[in-house]
Amino acid sequence: MQKPACAILTMLMLIASAALSGCTGIPDLEATEEFNRTVTVEPGSEVVVINRNGGVTVDVREGETVTVSAVKRSAYGQTELDKVQIVVTEGDPLRIETVHTAQDPQVNVDCTIHLPPATVLLRAESSNGPIDLAGARVNGTELLTSNGPIRVDGAPGGDITADSSNGPIEVRGADGYVTARTSNGHITVEESAGVMELRTSNGPITASIPAVRGDVKITTSNGAITLRLAETLDARLIATTSGGRIAASNLPLQLEESSGTRIVGTLGDGGPTITVTTSNGGINLEGL
Repeated sequence: MQKPACAILTMLMLIASAALSGCTGIPDLEATEEFNRTVTVEPGSEVVVINRNGGVTVDVREGETVTVSAVKRSAYGQTELDKVQIVVTEGDPLRIETVHTAQDPQVNVDCTIHLPPATVLLRAESSNGPIDLAGARVNGTELLTSNGPIRVDGAPGGDITADSSNGPIEVRGADGYVTARTSNGHITVEESAGVMELRTSNGPITASIPAVRGDVKITTSNGAITLRLAETLDARLIATTSGGRIAASNLPLQLEESSGTRIVGTLGDGGPTITVTTSNGGINLEGL
Protein backbone atom coordinates (compact mmCIF):
# COMPACT_ATOMS: atom_id res chain seq x y z
CA MET A 1 0.00 0.00 0.00
CA GLN A 2 2.93 2.33 0.51
CA LYS A 3 4.21 2.24 -3.08
CA PRO A 4 1.03 3.70 -4.70
CA ALA A 5 0.95 6.42 -2.03
CA CYS A 6 4.57 7.36 -2.70
CA ALA A 7 3.94 7.47 -6.44
CA ILE A 8 0.93 9.75 -5.98
CA LEU A 9 2.90 12.05 -3.65
CA THR A 10 5.78 12.27 -6.14
CA MET A 11 3.38 13.13 -8.96
CA LEU A 12 1.71 15.86 -6.89
CA MET A 13 5.11 17.40 -6.09
CA LEU A 14 6.07 17.47 -9.80
CA ILE A 15 2.78 19.11 -10.73
CA ALA A 16 3.22 21.73 -8.00
CA SER A 17 6.76 22.42 -9.10
CA ALA A 18 5.70 22.90 -12.71
CA ALA A 19 2.85 25.19 -11.69
CA LEU A 20 5.11 27.36 -9.56
CA SER A 21 7.97 27.63 -12.07
CA GLY A 22 6.33 30.59 -13.80
CA CYS A 23 5.84 32.67 -10.64
CA THR A 24 8.84 32.04 -8.41
CA GLY A 25 11.60 33.59 -10.53
CA ILE A 26 12.90 30.26 -11.80
CA PRO A 27 14.47 30.67 -15.27
CA ASP A 28 12.58 29.06 -18.14
CA LEU A 29 13.14 28.96 -21.90
CA GLU A 30 14.24 32.37 -23.21
CA ALA A 31 11.46 34.65 -24.40
CA THR A 32 12.23 37.28 -27.04
CA GLU A 33 10.45 40.24 -28.58
CA GLU A 34 11.55 42.40 -31.52
CA PHE A 35 11.07 46.13 -32.02
CA ASN A 36 11.52 48.01 -35.32
CA ARG A 37 10.98 51.67 -36.12
CA THR A 38 12.05 54.03 -38.90
CA VAL A 39 12.12 57.82 -38.50
CA THR A 40 12.88 60.42 -41.18
CA VAL A 41 15.32 63.10 -39.99
CA GLU A 42 16.79 66.33 -41.33
CA PRO A 43 20.48 66.43 -42.36
CA GLY A 44 22.69 67.42 -39.41
CA SER A 45 20.12 66.44 -36.78
CA GLU A 46 21.26 64.66 -33.61
CA VAL A 47 20.44 61.33 -31.97
CA VAL A 48 20.62 60.16 -28.35
CA VAL A 49 20.50 56.44 -27.47
CA ILE A 50 19.97 55.17 -23.91
CA ASN A 51 19.80 51.43 -23.28
CA ARG A 52 19.64 50.53 -19.60
CA ASN A 53 20.64 46.89 -19.85
CA GLY A 54 22.27 45.59 -22.99
CA GLY A 55 24.39 46.49 -25.97
CA VAL A 56 24.23 49.42 -28.38
CA THR A 57 25.48 49.21 -31.97
CA VAL A 58 25.47 52.31 -34.18
CA ASP A 59 26.51 52.38 -37.83
CA VAL A 60 25.76 54.29 -41.04
CA ARG A 61 23.46 53.66 -43.98
CA GLU A 62 22.69 55.89 -46.94
CA GLY A 63 19.34 57.66 -46.91
CA GLU A 64 17.40 60.11 -44.77
CA THR A 65 16.00 57.78 -42.13
CA VAL A 66 17.12 56.50 -38.75
CA THR A 67 16.37 52.81 -38.38
CA VAL A 68 15.94 51.37 -34.89
CA SER A 69 16.03 47.59 -34.37
CA ALA A 70 15.96 46.07 -30.91
CA VAL A 71 15.56 42.63 -29.41
CA LYS A 72 14.33 42.15 -25.85
CA ARG A 73 15.33 38.89 -24.14
CA SER A 74 14.36 37.34 -20.84
CA ALA A 75 14.68 33.90 -19.28
CA TYR A 76 11.62 34.69 -17.16
CA GLY A 77 8.94 34.91 -19.82
CA GLN A 78 6.69 37.47 -21.47
CA THR A 79 5.68 39.04 -18.16
CA GLU A 80 9.23 40.34 -17.71
CA LEU A 81 9.47 41.49 -21.34
CA ASP A 82 6.35 43.60 -20.82
CA LYS A 83 8.19 45.56 -18.11
CA VAL A 84 10.53 47.11 -20.69
CA GLN A 85 9.42 49.42 -23.48
CA ILE A 86 11.48 50.92 -26.32
CA VAL A 87 10.44 54.54 -26.71
CA VAL A 88 11.37 56.67 -29.74
CA THR A 89 10.75 60.37 -29.21
CA GLU A 90 10.93 62.42 -32.39
CA GLY A 91 12.60 65.83 -32.38
CA ASP A 92 16.11 67.19 -32.44
CA PRO A 93 17.73 65.33 -30.86
CA LEU A 94 15.84 62.17 -31.72
CA ARG A 95 15.75 60.15 -28.50
CA ILE A 96 15.81 56.34 -28.46
CA GLU A 97 15.42 54.87 -24.97
CA THR A 98 14.59 51.65 -23.16
CA VAL A 99 12.13 52.50 -20.41
CA HIS A 100 11.55 50.26 -17.37
CA THR A 101 7.91 50.26 -16.24
CA ALA A 102 8.75 48.16 -13.16
CA GLN A 103 11.75 47.93 -10.85
CA ASP A 104 14.70 45.76 -11.96
CA PRO A 105 13.12 43.77 -14.79
CA GLN A 106 15.02 40.63 -15.77
CA VAL A 107 15.38 41.75 -19.36
CA ASN A 108 18.34 42.33 -21.68
CA VAL A 109 17.93 44.55 -24.73
CA ASP A 110 20.27 44.74 -27.73
CA CYS A 111 19.79 47.87 -29.84
CA THR A 112 21.07 48.44 -33.38
CA ILE A 113 20.77 51.93 -34.83
CA HIS A 114 21.44 52.81 -38.49
CA LEU A 115 22.07 56.54 -39.06
CA PRO A 116 22.24 58.61 -42.26
CA PRO A 117 25.79 59.88 -42.95
CA ALA A 118 24.94 63.50 -42.02
CA THR A 119 23.21 62.61 -38.73
CA VAL A 120 25.23 63.17 -35.54
CA LEU A 121 25.29 60.66 -32.71
CA LEU A 122 25.28 62.95 -29.68
CA ARG A 123 25.26 60.32 -26.93
CA ALA A 124 25.07 56.53 -26.55
CA GLU A 125 24.65 55.04 -23.10
CA SER A 126 24.27 51.57 -21.64
CA SER A 127 24.29 50.60 -17.98
CA ASN A 128 25.35 47.02 -18.72
CA GLY A 129 26.63 46.12 -22.16
CA PRO A 130 29.02 46.97 -24.99
CA ILE A 131 28.90 50.02 -27.23
CA ASP A 132 30.02 49.63 -30.84
CA LEU A 133 30.28 52.60 -33.18
CA ALA A 134 31.22 52.25 -36.85
CA GLY A 135 31.38 55.25 -39.14
CA ALA A 136 28.73 57.38 -37.40
CA ARG A 137 29.28 61.14 -37.32
CA VAL A 138 30.24 62.59 -33.92
CA ASN A 139 30.58 66.05 -32.42
CA GLY A 140 31.43 66.25 -28.73
CA THR A 141 29.90 62.78 -28.50
CA GLU A 142 29.76 60.74 -25.28
CA LEU A 143 29.84 56.93 -25.22
CA LEU A 144 29.08 55.65 -21.72
CA THR A 145 28.71 52.17 -20.28
CA SER A 146 29.01 50.97 -16.70
CA ASN A 147 30.01 47.43 -17.62
CA GLY A 148 31.28 46.52 -21.06
CA PRO A 149 33.73 47.35 -23.82
CA ILE A 150 33.57 50.40 -26.08
CA ARG A 151 34.74 49.98 -29.67
CA VAL A 152 34.94 52.73 -32.27
CA ASP A 153 35.88 51.98 -35.88
CA GLY A 154 35.61 55.24 -37.77
CA ALA A 155 34.13 58.44 -36.29
CA PRO A 156 34.03 61.40 -38.70
CA GLY A 157 33.33 64.85 -37.33
CA GLY A 158 34.40 66.19 -33.94
CA ASP A 159 35.63 65.05 -30.54
CA ILE A 160 34.60 61.88 -28.77
CA THR A 161 34.60 60.77 -25.12
CA ALA A 162 34.44 57.08 -24.18
CA ASP A 163 33.80 56.09 -20.55
CA SER A 164 33.47 52.57 -19.13
CA SER A 165 33.70 51.59 -15.49
CA ASN A 166 34.60 48.02 -16.41
CA GLY A 167 35.84 47.14 -19.88
CA PRO A 168 38.41 47.89 -22.57
CA ILE A 169 38.19 50.90 -24.90
CA GLU A 170 39.38 50.85 -28.51
CA VAL A 171 39.09 53.92 -30.75
CA ARG A 172 40.32 53.88 -34.33
CA GLY A 173 39.77 56.42 -37.08
CA ALA A 174 38.38 59.37 -35.10
CA ASP A 175 38.52 62.73 -36.89
CA GLY A 176 38.50 64.64 -33.59
CA TYR A 177 40.29 64.46 -30.25
CA VAL A 178 39.74 61.43 -28.01
CA THR A 179 39.14 61.12 -24.28
CA ALA A 180 39.04 57.53 -22.97
CA ARG A 181 38.54 56.47 -19.36
CA THR A 182 37.94 53.05 -17.79
CA SER A 183 38.59 51.59 -14.37
CA ASN A 184 39.39 48.09 -15.63
CA GLY A 185 40.65 47.33 -19.13
CA HIS A 186 43.11 48.30 -21.82
CA ILE A 187 42.90 51.48 -23.90
CA THR A 188 43.91 51.69 -27.56
CA VAL A 189 43.68 54.88 -29.64
CA GLU A 190 44.89 54.89 -33.25
CA GLU A 191 44.44 57.22 -36.23
CA SER A 192 42.80 60.08 -34.34
CA ALA A 193 43.35 63.83 -34.63
CA GLY A 194 44.79 63.82 -31.11
CA VAL A 195 44.15 62.82 -27.51
CA MET A 196 42.96 64.79 -24.48
CA GLU A 197 43.01 62.19 -21.68
CA LEU A 198 43.62 58.43 -21.45
CA ARG A 199 43.10 56.80 -18.07
CA THR A 200 42.66 53.27 -16.76
CA SER A 201 43.28 51.82 -13.32
CA ASN A 202 44.09 48.33 -14.54
CA GLY A 203 45.38 47.70 -18.04
CA PRO A 204 47.89 48.79 -20.69
CA ILE A 205 47.56 51.91 -22.84
CA THR A 206 48.60 52.13 -26.49
CA ALA A 207 48.12 55.35 -28.45
CA SER A 208 49.31 57.42 -31.38
CA ILE A 209 49.48 61.16 -30.69
CA PRO A 210 49.73 63.32 -33.81
CA ALA A 211 48.75 66.56 -32.01
CA VAL A 212 47.70 68.11 -28.70
CA ARG A 213 45.78 71.30 -27.99
CA GLY A 214 46.17 71.41 -24.21
CA ASP A 215 47.72 69.52 -21.33
CA VAL A 216 47.27 65.74 -21.65
CA LYS A 217 47.30 63.08 -18.93
CA ILE A 218 47.91 59.42 -19.80
CA THR A 219 47.70 57.22 -16.72
CA THR A 220 47.38 53.60 -15.65
CA SER A 221 47.99 52.16 -12.21
CA ASN A 222 48.77 48.67 -13.49
CA GLY A 223 50.06 48.19 -17.03
CA ALA A 224 52.53 49.24 -19.68
CA ILE A 225 52.17 52.42 -21.77
CA THR A 226 53.23 52.63 -25.42
CA LEU A 227 53.00 56.00 -27.17
CA ARG A 228 53.84 56.98 -30.73
CA LEU A 229 54.41 60.73 -30.84
CA ALA A 230 54.52 62.84 -34.00
CA GLU A 231 57.95 64.29 -34.71
CA THR A 232 56.29 67.64 -35.47
CA LEU A 233 54.68 67.78 -32.03
CA ASP A 234 55.34 70.88 -29.89
CA ALA A 235 54.98 69.78 -26.27
CA ARG A 236 56.67 69.17 -22.94
CA LEU A 237 56.88 65.52 -21.90
CA ILE A 238 57.02 64.09 -18.38
CA ALA A 239 57.02 60.28 -18.09
CA THR A 240 57.24 58.42 -14.78
CA THR A 241 56.97 54.79 -13.70
CA SER A 242 57.44 53.30 -10.25
CA GLY A 243 57.59 49.68 -11.37
CA GLY A 244 59.26 49.41 -14.77
CA ARG A 245 61.63 51.08 -17.22
CA ILE A 246 61.27 53.92 -19.71
CA ALA A 247 62.56 53.64 -23.28
CA ALA A 248 62.55 56.34 -25.99
CA SER A 249 63.43 55.66 -29.63
CA ASN A 250 63.32 57.67 -32.88
CA LEU A 251 62.03 60.65 -30.95
CA PRO A 252 63.57 64.18 -31.21
CA LEU A 253 63.31 64.76 -27.47
CA GLN A 254 65.45 67.47 -25.87
CA LEU A 255 66.13 65.91 -22.48
CA GLU A 256 66.06 67.89 -19.25
CA GLU A 257 66.06 64.87 -16.95
CA SER A 258 66.59 61.19 -17.65
CA SER A 259 66.75 58.08 -15.49
CA GLY A 260 65.47 54.55 -15.80
CA THR A 261 62.13 55.47 -14.27
CA ARG A 262 61.64 59.15 -15.23
CA ILE A 263 62.11 61.28 -18.35
CA VAL A 264 61.49 65.02 -18.71
CA GLY A 265 62.05 66.79 -21.99
CA THR A 266 60.79 69.00 -24.82
CA LEU A 267 59.45 68.10 -28.23
CA GLY A 268 59.81 70.76 -30.91
CA ASP A 269 59.28 74.27 -29.51
CA GLY A 270 57.56 72.96 -26.36
CA GLY A 271 53.99 73.74 -25.37
CA PRO A 272 51.28 71.83 -23.49
CA THR A 273 52.50 69.16 -21.06
CA ILE A 274 51.98 65.47 -21.78
CA THR A 275 52.14 63.65 -18.44
CA VAL A 276 52.59 59.86 -18.68
CA THR A 277 52.36 57.79 -15.50
CA THR A 278 52.17 54.13 -14.54
CA SER A 279 52.80 52.56 -11.15
CA ASN A 280 53.42 49.05 -12.43
CA GLY A 281 54.72 48.71 -15.97
CA GLY A 282 57.16 50.07 -18.49
CA ILE A 283 56.78 53.14 -20.73
CA ASN A 284 57.80 52.97 -24.37
CA LEU A 285 58.02 56.27 -26.32
CA GLU A 286 58.43 56.14 -30.10
CA GLY A 287 58.40 58.55 -33.02
CA LEU A 288 55.34 58.57 -35.25
